[in-house]
Amino acid sequence: MKHRIDTKTWERRDNWLFMKEFANSWYSITSEVDCTEALNESKQNHTSFFIKYLYAILRAANEVRELGYRPDGEGVCWFDTLGATVPVAVKGGTFYTVLIPYIEDYQAFYDKVKEIIADIPENGDPYGVNRELIESGETGVVNISATPTLYFTSMTYTFHKPGLGSDWPLINVGKAMRKEGRWVMPIGIYVDHCFVDGANLGEFMNKVQRFLGAAL
Repeated sequence: MKHRIDTKTWERRDNWLFMKEFANSWYSITSEVDCTEALNESKQNHTSFFIKYLYAILRAANEVRELGYRPDGEGVCWFDTLGATVPVAVKGGTFYTVLIPYIEDYQAFYDKVKEIIADIPENGDPYGVNRELIESGETGVVNISATPTLYFTSMTYTFHKPGLGSDWPLINVGKAMRKEGRWVMPIGIYVDHCFVDGANLGEFMNKVQRFLGAAL
């Protein structure tokens, strides 16, 4: 649900007033998480590692309040639940973006994602979901992209328009690599400094790590 923020009493008021005057208030970081338990469990149970880390990232995003803030005209709004826009590869070498709802129960989430992916049209608009969300103002999502054949140590991002890096946080997950007997994978995230500080990103990454290691 979308909530209007009273910026006069908002705890981030001064941060927002300062940062929103920047030509671009968006910034990105890249970090690594240990995915050994999640990857091994997926292999042993013949389940989707992709859906497992998709859940961990989306659950973490929903537990960090700051990732739900969005500009709303001249003010600010907050979404109490975040879904995910997820580009999924389709035949022909292209992709189609699907909208994944957040469901806290892991098995229900797993089944829903499998259902959505199985119903992807082969010739749809790759960005149709994104356009609809932007036009409706329902931007309570994060984008989660995967590059499972590419390991990266840093990332830059596209710029939507002057003063707006994106309409919601962008997250990229890279190839899992073996390091010192463990599996690690990079995660890049692009956020608006009006709403999200480094401490919030630290909390987000710690939660992703915890959920990847948990028995879901």
